[in-house]
Amino acid sequence: MEHYDEKYWAERVGHYNKTDWVKNRKFIDSFLDMLPNQKISSILEVGIGTGVVAEKMVEKLGPLRGIDISPDMILKIENPKISATVGDAHNLKFENNTFELIYMRNVIHYIDHPEKALSEIFRCLKTGGYFLFSQVVPPDDSISEEYDWLVGRNIHYPTKTEIINWMIKFQIIKENDFILTGQSIMNWLKNTCNENKKKNEIINRHIETSELYKSMVNYSVLNDDIFVDIKHLMILTQKVK
Repeated sequence: MEHYDEKYWAERVGHYNKTDWVKNRKFIDSFLDMLPNQKISSILEVGIGTGVVAEKMVEKLGPLRGIDISPDMILKIENPKISATVGDAHNLKFENNTFELIYMRNVIHYIDHPEKALSEIFRCLKTGGYFLFSQVVPPDDSISEEYDWLVGRNIHYPTKTEIINWMIKFQIIKENDFILTGQSIMNWLKNTCNENKKKNEIINRHIETSELYKSMVNYSVLNDDIFVDIKHLMILTQKVK
């Protein structure tokens, strides 16, 4: 993945779990509540990170496997029920029809070729298997370009329409929007950005952004911090053939 910077993730790993959205319990619970009510025994997480969601998944369903592009992230995982290895979503090292469930949360914006990664996930799913997906998206498709500019990472955050189009091989079972309210921009920058110059640039962009964006995200300022609502699209799909 061209967006993978080994040094960046090695530096970020110690702060990753301090970012507001990562360990938000209501968010994780809502994500897991999307799962079908049935026994599932073979599970893969794509982009497992430090294993925050995996910890909750093993409580709910049992042992699982995970991959991540960052070896530093994987080293943070200590749960014996989680088997994690370094891997690339574009080329999953698993046989066809291996898993009953594959899931991914907030990974797709780091992937160069989302269609390729989703095709690999489809290949590795058993027929009848489920793909559970979550991704931060712009508050509205119409503001996509401004949203990418605000984040300031030269990364494209896909719109809901783009994501649905990428899911063409899957049958969508249900979808839901989860809104993380009042998220601190300073908390996000403190735990994801190591350059003060870049932090200041992104803060200034949030100050200068459009009134349309501000109205969409319930923008507010308090004690030199900016707070916004963050929209996450959650989708449960199934491989039907």
